[in-house]
Amino acid sequence: MPKFRLPALNSLRAFEAAARHQSIKKACDELHVTHAAVSRHVQKLEQQLKRELFERHHRKLVLNVAGEIMLAAVTVAFTHIQRAITQLSEDRDPDRLVISVDPDFAGLWLVPRLAEFYAIVPSTLVEIIAEKGLGSLDYSRVDCAIQYAEAGSELEDGEILFRSRLFPVCAPSLAKRVPLRSLEDLKHHVLLHDRSFVEWQEYLQDCSLTIDVNVGVSVVFSETALCLDAAARGQGVAMGDDFLAAMHLSEGRLVRPFDSTLYSRNAYYFIAPKRGARHPAVTAFRNWLVQSIDRVRNDSRVRRR
Repeated sequence: MPKFRLPALNSLRAFEAAARHQSIKKACDELHVTHAAVSRHVQKLEQQLKRELFERHHRKLVLNVAGEIMLAAVTVAFTHIQRAITQLSEDRDPDRLVISVDPDFAGLWLVPRLAEFYAIVPSTLVEIIAEKGLGSLDYSRVDCAIQYAEAGSELEDGEILFRSRLFPVCAPSLAKRVPLRSLEDLKHHVLLHDRSFVEWQEYLQDCSLTIDVNVGVSVVFSETALCLDAAARGQGVAMGDDFLAAMHLSEGRLVRPFDSTLYSRNAYYFIAPKRGARHPAVTAFRNWLVQSIDRVRNDSRVRRR
């Protein structure tokens, strides 16, 4: 009996392309094969697994839970294979893409998804510099950046990626232990803050909450990642959002006790200085970034419905 009982490589390639693009047509264009060929390979894979991998909508595919698991495994496997091929080839000096990234965005959003981008540019060495602010763009070695700034800021060579929706989040165990049936129940909980009290103050004001919630008697963290981790450990209720808290929410480490949301006064921007715009991998990274953000936004809308 063979050691590995794996599907055909063509089936895995077709599935990976269709899942990444969420489109059979775009997968066809990338692989230079017919629509029927991609569909047939995906169906063969589903038949071998004895379960569907997509929710099929008009002109669009959406991964289900089984599909998400399969895509993560296939992406990692293809990335390792391509990196080994690159390492063993004659080209021992790979191209380098240096990206300056806000630490919270890097740890909570970018790094968990980077394997997808590695698969697109397997011959490129990606270097992530986690730092706050735009000072790194003064360094000639930085090709592009993802940074946090006030929404509406006119950043040179910058474009807005997304502006988060804010809402309270907490550990499931905390919500059961000290019920959160309404916003008034917040006065019985410790409020956790990311950098300042402002987001909680604005959220409560937006909800027209007149109860006595002492925002100032609580805990303040310098990093969003630390704040969300404390919330996931049941230490209080934090102000989360639909992007940076997405991983914790999808894994069930955090839950949303209320439906009300507030747009953040800040946004994440993609910045590509003119010197970096000439780097071919910058365009590939920007396009992958936008597609991935759109996918997360669409997934969150499906979950809310």
